[in-house]
Amino acid sequence: MKTAAIFQDGMILQRNKPAVIWGTGAQGETIRGAIQGKEAAAAVDADGNWTLTLPALAASEEEELVLRSVSPAGLEETTVFRQVAVGEVWVAGGQSNMEFHMRYEKHMADAMKHCANPRVRFFDVPEVCYDGQSEEFDYSRMGIWRKADRENLEYFSAVGYYFERDLEKILDVPVGIIGCNWGGTRSCAWMSAESVERVGKPWMQMYRERTAEMDLDAFWKNQHGNPMNHRGDPFADPFGEAVLPRTLSAEEMEELFRQMPDDGKTFLQEMQPTEIPGCLYEHMLKTIAPYGIRGFLWYQGESDDEPGKQGLYQDMLTALIGDWRALWNDPRLPFLFVQLPGWETWLDGPGNRDYMTIRSCQEYVAKNVDDAYLCSISDAGEQRDIHPKDKKVVGERLALLARGHVYGEALLCDPPTAEKIRRDGGRAEITFANAEGGLTVKGDRVEALHIYPAQKTGGEKDASEKSENETSRRTEPGRRTEIPFTADAEGEKLVIRLPEGTGRVSIEFARTRWYLVNLYNQAGIPAIPFEFTC
Repeated sequence: MKTAAIFQDGMILQRNKPAVIWGTGAQGETIRGAIQGKEAAAAVDADGNWTLTLPALAASEEEELVLRSVSPAGLEETTVFRQVAVGEVWVAGGQSNMEFHMRYEKHMADAMKHCANPRVRFFDVPEVCYDGQSEEFDYSRMGIWRKADRENLEYFSAVGYYFERDLEKILDVPVGIIGCNWGGTRSCAWMSAESVERVGKPWMQMYRERTAEMDLDAFWKNQHGNPMNHRGDPFADPFGEAVLPRTLSAEEMEELFRQMPDDGKTFLQEMQPTEIPGCLYEHMLKTIAPYGIRGFLWYQGESDDEPGKQGLYQDMLTALIGDWRALWNDPRLPFLFVQLPGWETWLDGPGNRDYMTIRSCQEYVAKNVDDAYLCSISDAGEQRDIHPKDKKVVGERLALLARGHVYGEALLCDPPTAEKIRRDGGRAEITFANAEGGLTVKGDRVEALHIYPAQKTGGEKDASEKSENETSRRTEPGRRTEIPFTADAEGEKLVIRLPEGTGRVSIEFARTRWYLVNLYNQAGIPAIPFEFTC
């Protein structure tokens, strides 16, 4: 009898839901499970797999899960998992900003002082994207249920830690995060290949074109056992250790690349296994489904900023949510996700091409997919670093969303969202949702707000149809003549005053590559981007 790797001493099981336990064994064996006086049994099938479902469990800080197997010949085997807690469990997925460890986080020193709490736990899914990778390298530092303490805190996803720390305090039950993330990965890696084919054909076509002339046998021969694919030690990468703790200067970046070994430079120029559509869905996400959870956290989209493909994110994220929920056989599992903040450039890469469109896609999904909620961190980006170091604000705002939408607290938890505009001469009033009690401006003026003469266009284009020139024009201040204005928060409205005689205008808020928003609601949540013509 063997259980899936996520079942270990020190794990947290989801309360108030049936607990699904699964693994492998010999055909004909019977597997029995018991915890909290509740029992269930299952038979090992012809393929050597078994799944048993225990009745819903009550919250608890320490239990034992006992599994017994009985062979047709009457031979018995017992496995006991100890220090098992029962509480709330969430899956935290995405790319590097979700993976971003507490080791590098801005508030790590303060968090370390008071972090010891056995009710706060974290499991990191081993980063595997192809068959055999887990056997080729030492993964002993990953795939472990860790308790929050001075020894283990650096391994926690920073976003996940601040999220669960807040929930543990409010709910007064154990809280666990299952980190399922990988830096620099696109959404197409995290969903089924069938869904990519259906809603993201350009991504699939790009992959097919890239591999059409490749010698795939030679490619995989180079991948298997290649030290560059060693993902078992999250802190062994010199590049990550250099760029994640702080923002490097131009001189430091140049020196970093100069010191990079030639084989490393060559490897990074080749196609990576993580670019295969569906690879992380198959090799990571499926290894933890259907472990009992309350919902999902998601912070990703930076790597989908590919010329001509940004507008696909609307359907990609929608399909991804559907794929993840389907693995857990629950079409209403809450999905909380972070809208990308302002950012301009990092290292020597192309920088922010069109996050504006990706943000619009994220907003659309939040409005049109049931039980999907948008987290705004539009005040927390960094102009020259794709990895904002303050993850505390991200985790806390996600926790606020969960408290309001999942745990039923009556509180303001969504970002201010511009709903409509009314213009009367030189006065324009923009009314916001999620602004109960009034908007506030932290500072002397409303930042990230620009007003231009309205452009004469031939009609609105779909996000995916925008040309690079049009996107560039709309995201770079200074390429158009701005109209002077004043703006103030008045209750639930933003009131803009324009010079007398001003004609039709385009009012654009947080629609540039780089910005920091300072317009908040009473919950301290910053407004999300908007645009009006009036």
